[in-house]
Amino acid sequence: MNTHAFLRIYMPGGILSHDELMDVVKLAKKFRVRTIQFGLRQDINIPIERHFVEDIKLYLNNLDFDYEFDSRSGRNIVTSYVANTIFASESWLTEGTYLDILDLFDYKPKLRVNIVDPNQGLVPLLTGNLNFIASKTNNYWYLNMDLPLWFPDLTSWPGLIYSDDISKVAKNIEELYNSMVKISLEDLFAHINDILHGNNRRVEQELKLVSHRLPYYEGFNKTGDKYWLGIYKRTYSFTVDFLEAVGDLCFQNHLNKICITPWRSFLIKDIKEEHWQGWINLLGLYSINIRHSSVEMNWRVPDFDTSALELKMYLVNEFDKMDIRNYGLTFAIRDGKTDLDAIVVIDKIPVKSMFKTKQSSGNYNIYHTVDFEPNTKEYITYSKDVAYSSLPQLLQQLTKKFYEHKNQPSKTESLQKLEAKKEKYVIYQCKHCFTTYDQQYGDNINCINPGTTFNLLPDSFRCPVCDAPKADFEPMVDELKLKD
Repeated sequence: MNTHAFLRIYMPGGILSHDELMDVVKLAKKFRVRTIQFGLRQDINIPIERHFVEDIKLYLNNLDFDYEFDSRSGRNIVTSYVANTIFASESWLTEGTYLDILDLFDYKPKLRVNIVDPNQGLVPLLTGNLNFIASKTNNYWYLNMDLPLWFPDLTSWPGLIYSDDISKVAKNIEELYNSMVKISLEDLFAHINDILHGNNRRVEQELKLVSHRLPYYEGFNKTGDKYWLGIYKRTYSFTVDFLEAVGDLCFQNHLNKICITPWRSFLIKDIKEEHWQGWINLLGLYSINIRHSSVEMNWRVPDFDTSALELKMYLVNEFDKMDIRNYGLTFAIRDGKTDLDAIVVIDKIPVKSMFKTKQSSGNYNIYHTVDFEPNTKEYITYSKDVAYSSLPQLLQQLTKKFYEHKNQPSKTESLQKLEAKKEKYVIYQCKHCFTTYDQQYGDNINCINPGTTFNLLPDSFRCPVCDAPKADFEPMVDELKLKD
């Protein structure tokens, strides 16, 4: 039995006030927690001894925190507030705009919501179910929806949404989505507008996402007459004592906020020049390194996943030995339960044997996005069923392919796109009676929900027509969908 539960505290927008930080520190110290992590969706993750869970719930009832135990949903509202004023952007967005929008959320979203500036590269744009992306028109936003029960592909909202309507649109879409009612995009658009009478605008220019390199988000950096400090740990774990010292120094320097990044680190903005030395001393006192290589800072690893973290550490070490350059690439390690986006994705193939060991804990599939674009969810298979020890070499070859592609910008990628489209429309057919399983529709007879991939079907799954086992289904491309 797992002796630890995992407490996830949601901090909307990745904005953590000084008082909230100190409340988290007090909670950790009261319940004997030594380290705290920040999550992929700008939340706070705390390992808790399981026998403390009920006491912690009572403790948290006195605090204004939204939280869950043992949740993988990561439903926090993600924003690019953290990048505002410190990374290049031509956007009309101000820090006050983000705060005003967040203040209008009068409910706790279950769907993942992203509110992002497309002109920065720190916060991913399309990792939510509802992705609000700033347009060039002041206070108006595009909406890209990743709602597989309704739409098989990423789907664009037909209009631009006014800032003050973001929370209302998100709330009403979520309520309808949770009701499991099937609906077309046109009917959904009409339904939401009938309820809200929102201040929509016509989309006069389609959203075109420009590729941005992941900026270096660690160390001291000067903006104007002030500094910002980015702090990253390769284990993603920060000691409670260190975070308490950070809070104390923020209070002394009249800094009321720290900003959590989606890369499981945090930033402190607006440090005055006369306070710079105090932060240098603090980092030295707690042995905090702020000179990590960019090779290891462009990884997305599931929260609370020790084996994925170990794999990341192994691969980074191998990259270092092989002197691999991977600037411009981002990597994600997925476990089948957490949906992570990056240019390169390493998927762990589930192990069915009860005798697995650390070094033989299953093989991996490697994918990369079409054209190596960061702002897409279209993936191409690079290599399948890869052994643990073979990953570094194959990833080295993939990075070479990436740079070759970047050096040939005029070369078309139509064949790659066709390959990606084919993968997207793979269905599985029973070799006995030719019944097909399509993840878009699921299987009502076997109580399989729409959106469930074939790999995630239970081993007990059987053909609803001839009762053949799952192993007797073979992959094929749905040519009718491909023609569409």
